[in-house]
Amino acid sequence: MHAWIDRPLRDGKDADEWEPTESEAIANIDRWYQAGRPLFPRDSLQDVRDQLRKSLKKGDSIYVKAFDGSMYEWPVKTGDIKTLWEPDDDTGEEKRVEWMLLSQAYCSVGIGHWMTRVGQEPEPGPLGDLNSGLEFLDTTLRGWEGSEPWRDIKSTLSSLNLDTKIAKVIGMACGSFTPTLECCGSTRSAVQHALLLTMKTFLQECNLGTGEVACYVQDPGYSKTDRLVLEKSDIKVLEDPEGFLEMDDASLVFSCGPNICVKEIVADIARPSILIWCTVKEEDPEHALYVSLASMTVLFG
Repeated sequence: MHAWIDRPLRDGKDADEWEPTESEAIANIDRWYQAGRPLFPRDSLQDVRDQLRKSLKKGDSIYVKAFDGSMYEWPVKTGDIKTLWEPDDDTGEEKRVEWMLLSQAYCSVGIGHWMTRVGQEPEPGPLGDLNSGLEFLDTTLRGWEGSEPWRDIKSTLSSLNLDTKIAKVIGMACGSFTPTLECCGSTRSAVQHALLLTMKTFLQECNLGTGEVACYVQDPGYSKTDRLVLEKSDIKVLEDPEGFLEMDDASLVFSCGPNICVKEIVADIARPSILIWCTVKEEDPEHALYVSLASMTVLFG
């Protein structure tokens, strides 16, 4: 499944009819941000979430207020057929370069449509995959509970003296781990979800958490089977951008190597009591590798 982001209108006109220079856009964004204007205001994300919850149909629009106060209008095109990633006739490779247009430089939130390839095989039936997914996560969880990285994390958490008890654990962009259990990255993603579960239990059993700690995750890439496994594991899947809107001073936020700007959004909208994420290790100048959970950065208030 892929995502398609169409071109919006800006204040009722084609956004491409208005375009700042690159230097102008950079200077304005830097000046506004340094003056205290957030790139990702909570009320803007809340408004987008409220619009997405409505019964939308083709021809409707979703509105997003931009950094400069202008209003971007994203058309709802449910049911449209698009050509995606056409093969390059010269090289036989697929074109996958994504461009950020200067006409959208001040709009930090875009609206996309999920796309399914015409003729694509449906996802396998959930029952068999659900059982194997639950077994895979349970095996990963048991292995993680006895690991040295988890002992180190527990030690760090135990040393904290927080003003607010943690009421929720929120995982952002933790990745899909079913139904292709043998695929690259599935184990890493399963370990991240195991970490969420162990932190939830640990916080409930110690003085850091409330009596019942909720566990939320947000990742648009979750498959149907992922969602079923997570539901059975007492982890609630939230739709974008609800995970961000759940963040407050009574939350622990975890995000390891996301493909979205989680840190920047969190900085604008919330002050969680605990933030856990990985640093980036530059072994190859062309490929940034994320280090293991053993070297996570833990920030707390």
